[in-house]
Amino acid sequence: MMDYRRIVSILALTLCMSATADIVTVIDAVETSAANVNVPTSLNGRLTFKPCAEACDAEFISVRLTPVTQFVVRGQQVNFADFRRAFYKVPRNRIYYALVSYDTENRTVTSVHLGE
Repeated sequence: MMDYRRIVSILALTLCMSATADIVTVIDAVETSAANVNVPTSLNGRLTFKPCAEACDAEFISVRLTPVTQFVVRGQQVNFADFRRAFYKVPRNRIYYALVSYDTENRTVTSVHLGE
């Protein structure tokens, strides 16, 4: 009987402690218009973007690219040079999106997707 009470008490305490834990966003993914993105000239540069689907007055978010950043164009993984080339070939009269995923703690980009 004593073991049963002890187990129930430990379970209740564990559930209470986990219920009060803070939820922290580790990776944030922002879908934006490709027109709201500025791609740097080198892989070690900073990518800036506005978190809006269309033209807006929001502040730019600045995040750093790294050698492990993944670049995807229309579902195909590419290197940085090919991504940059494809990005600047996007027709300005068509709507393209960019999905930027980045680590919120150290503000480094994990992946950038470009598509229609």
